[in-house]
This record gives sequence, structure tokens and C-alpha cells, in this order.
Amino acid sequence: MRLAAALTACLLFSPSARSADSEVSGWLDAWLTASGYSGSALVVRNGTVLLRKGYGQADREAGRPFAADTVYTIGSITKPFTAAAILKLEMQGKLRVEDPIAKHLPGVPEDKRGIAIHHLLTHTAGFESDFAGDYDPVGRDEYVRRILGSKLRSVPGTAYHYANSGYSLLGAIVEIVSGQPYETYLRDNLFVPAGMKDTGYRVPGRSVDREAVGYDGGKRWGRLSEKPWANDGPYWALRANGGILSTVDDLHKWHVALERDAILSPEAKKKMFAKHVPEGPGGDSFYGYGWAISESAWGTREIGHNGGNRIFSADFRRFPDEGLVVITSSNVASVKAPRAAGALARIAHGENVPLPPTRSAALTPLGTKPRHLVARGWIDAFNTGDPAAMTVFRAKYAAPRPGGPSDEERARMLKRMHEDLGRLEVLGVTAEEDEALVVRARGEGGQTVSLRFMFTPGEKIEGVGVEVGD
Repeated sequence: MRLAAALTACLLFSPSARSADSEVSGWLDAWLTASGYSGSALVVRNGTVLLRKGYGQADREAGRPFAADTVYTIGSITKPFTAAAILKLEMQGKLRVEDPIAKHLPGVPEDKRGIAIHHLLTHTAGFESDFAGDYDPVGRDEYVRRILGSKLRSVPGTAYHYANSGYSLLGAIVEIVSGQPYETYLRDNLFVPAGMKDTGYRVPGRSVDREAVGYDGGKRWGRLSEKPWANDGPYWALRANGGILSTVDDLHKWHVALERDAILSPEAKKKMFAKHVPEGPGGDSFYGYGWAISESAWGTREIGHNGGNRIFSADFRRFPDEGLVVITSSNVASVKAPRAAGALARIAHGENVPLPPTRSAALTPLGTKPRHLVARGWIDAFNTGDPAAMTVFRAKYAAPRPGGPSDEERARMLKRMHEDLGRLEVLGVTAEEDEALVVRARGEGGQTVSLRFMFTPGEKIEGVGVEVGD
């Protein structure tokens, strides 16, 4: 980490004088450098590139640094492209978003005949999120059968449940309606017209050396393309909802295309960016078609999506009222691209964002206060690896969450997390606030884990945020 350079930048760039683009650029670079960032970042304001740079190593074994043109997986940022493909097909007169899915998919059972394409786009169809692992060899038709044969979580159109499976169904509709493979349709109708040469699954034919390697706790996780894939891309638990590879440059080209009307019409974009459904009970963030729409910290529109697979993370934020776009990626599990994106956006907006701390917060013991005991109980239940133990704990200590994950979804999340971290060893408390308690722990593989327990006034757990790494 070039800490000396970052501290020098801190002294040179007075927040009150950071009006010039060059000074803002220097502050952006200083912040990422001080944070120990590993990945790529692009910040553009009113057409001027303020930052376009790679940090850390894209391939530690080969000694290859991360560059601005390094290819990485964008995860669920794939969803905006799937939504754009559906809207493009609507522009071509091949479907309507109001169409029932039974018009385009075979074998839709009676209880799902009320589901429209619109419901898939907005995560309101009522499906569970996943019906296989990302790399399970499940083809399109089998995956469609699994989804359509499942029990719905809610009546279609009545509740928001983020579901990867709904976007897999949209990918199948793209193929069936267009008569082309999913990736080929996106290439011909979205990527090539936007000038995006590095985006896709297999079609771009990139050199593997350009693709970032993922790392977890110092261990090599590998490239996404090294995982089990079909000949034409990922299997269908991942296809159309995630897994596309791209670069910050290509994603910026997509931003530019969205600012214009060459690919999507104004009517299509109006549908894409409408606030169709609240993402949570608070209603401060809404889901459109493949994008989350909210109000920025300074009161203007923010349109974005993030993605990741617990190793890689990616973030794409657009502030159209200010001509600002921030795109970040990371290939290290402990480095979160969305966290960096938020700081970069604030710096580019002119806020005084201090450099990240370079030392870990002091630890105090996890004691016998009521919320301390509840937090320890959560960790004890997690360490059993048994979903039943966590269900018993939640029944006693967690506040009800209408519209939250189902028991089956919670069990899958617990299983994945336990596989990644193993048993957690409590290290201590790093912060205690009116409504939150932050506990640091260590996983069996040596990973540092930060657990942020959110509490109601009655000391019930309202939510638990988990971050791996310092």
C-alpha cells in the first residue's frame, strides 16, 4: 500500500479547494490507495474522466497488476442487460412486458399463469431466488421446469422478493422469442451497437490473461471462467441473472448508450427507470427493470446495481442529474466494490471524505449486556451449522420481518456462509451504537469477519450485516 503517497495527497488536497478536476482526481486516487483497494475504478463527471485506474494485483501468481481494462465478473449487474434485452424485444414487436409468461414459456402451471414478464423484471413474481448452485450442470429447459414447478412465496404482483430465478426465466424468454442464444442476442442488439467489445460470457474470445483472478483470505479462488461452465457460458442457475464478464470501460460505454436513444427508445428507458416497486418496507429504494432507483445523499436521482459472488464484487452507479457515473470492481473477498463506489461518488460530488483508517478498531470484550448475549447466541447458533438451531434462535430473539427471506432461503444462505467461514471465534466488540452492535470474529480459514447486529428498541435483532475482511 502506497500510504506515504496517500498521506501526501491528504496534505495537498484541501477539501475547500478541491474544485479543479485534477485535484478531485488526486483525492479519488489517494482514497483508493489508502484503503488498500484491489480492482479497477472509473469515475466520469460531465464527460471528463476523473479516474480510470487499476489497483493491486489481478493475478498474484503471475505478478500481473490490475489495470483499467482488466476483465472481471460483474455478477448481478448482468440483470440490467437482461432487462434491456426484454425491452429491445418489445421495441421489435416480439413481446410486451404485460404478456403472461405462459405466452412464451412452455409448461406454465395454473398457479403461475398470472405471472407477467413485468413481474419477473421487478422481482414480484413470488419465486424463490435459486434452484441450483452457480456451477451445477443444469441446462435451460431443466432449470425452467424446476422454477415453474416450485411453490411460490407470495401471490404474483403482491410482494418484492429478489430472485435470480426470475431473470433466468427472462433469459429463456429472450432465447425463445428471438430464436438466438441469450449471449448472441445481447451481443448483436446491445453490446455491438454500444461499442462494447469485452462484455459477455464466451463470445468476446478474450485472452484468459486479461481476466482477473479472485482471492479469498490470501487463497487463490480462481477465475470465473475456470469454474464449471457449458461450452457457451455458465449453466442456467447463473445465466442471465449473473456471471457476465466486462470492464469498467465497457460499462461506461453502456452508460453513454443509455444517455442516448440509439439502442433503447425514450419509452423503453422510461419503463426501465420507473420506480415500479419498493425494495423494502421503508420505501426509500425502488426496483425498476434491472436497476435500483433511489435518492442520492444529496437529493438527486441515483440509478445503480451491484453484484458479486462473495469473492468478486462490482458496482455501477449513475447520477444522471449530475452527469456522474462511478464504476468499481474488486477481485478480493475482503475488498468491497460498493463501499468504494459510495466514497468515490461523494468525493466526485465535492464532499470532504477522509482517507480510510489504516489501523483496526480497538476491541472490547463481548460481555453480559442483553444485546451482547443475543449476539453471542446468534454466533453459537451459526456455529452449529444447523438451520434448525438458527430457526429456534430467531423465534426467540429476532423481530418479525414481513416479506423477508423464507426459511428455505435462510437455510441456503446459512449453509453457504458456514461453508465459506466455518466456525466463528469471537474476537471482541469494535463498536456499540444506539441501534447496533458490531462484533469482530475470525473464521476457521483465518478470515476476519465483521458482524453488525441491528437491534429494535426492544433489543430484538432486526438484521445482521456480514462483511469479510478488515
